[in-house]
Amino acid sequence: MAETTATSPRTIAVDTTVGTRTWSSPDNAKTDDANATQSSAFGAGTNSNYLKATNFGFEIPSRATIDGILVEVKRRSSNQSSTQYIVDNEVRIVKEDGSIGLTNKADTTTKYPTSEAYVDYGSLSDVWGETWTAENINDSDFGFAFSINIVQDSGFTIAAVFHIRMTIYYTESTYNPAFAHRRLLL
Repeated sequence: MAETTATSPRTIAVDTTVGTRTWSSPDNAKTDDANATQSSAFGAGTNSNYLKATNFGFEIPSRATIDGILVEVKRRSSNQSSTQYIVDNEVRIVKEDGSIGLTNKADTTTKYPTSEAYVDYGSLSDVWGETWTAENINDSDFGFAFSINIVQDSGFTIAAVFHIRMTIYYTESTYNPAFAHRRLLL
């Protein structure tokens, strides 16, 4: 099995098809540095819009079989008390046509940490309930989207996302067009 390097998206945008809270400076999640994109709520809790990362620039060989997709998100919360915290709302793949996939990998029970840490979604053998071709993965609209749930009765809570990266696991084809052509001649 082959794999890409952990790759950062070239495009990050806010998608308002879910949630009511936006993300500030979404491009800050393109690189692993001290800058973050943030979503926050004051008062009663709410869900964020999708933070949608696409255009990873993958170059998977055309006849490869896609074995798995791993997404890593470096994030933190300003609070982790019993009454103020952040959890996942929706965690989904973005298909090559830009539509949001059906499989939701959100962990709606684990609170975000108060210090920066990566969390994994998917794995080397998880295709997120989809069937993929190399062309799908290589498409600039392919990517990842997630929304958070800010849980609180009152107060002010901030979610910060510092980086998003994706790794694709695949098996290269052993198909050789020259050999197939020779078989036809025999």
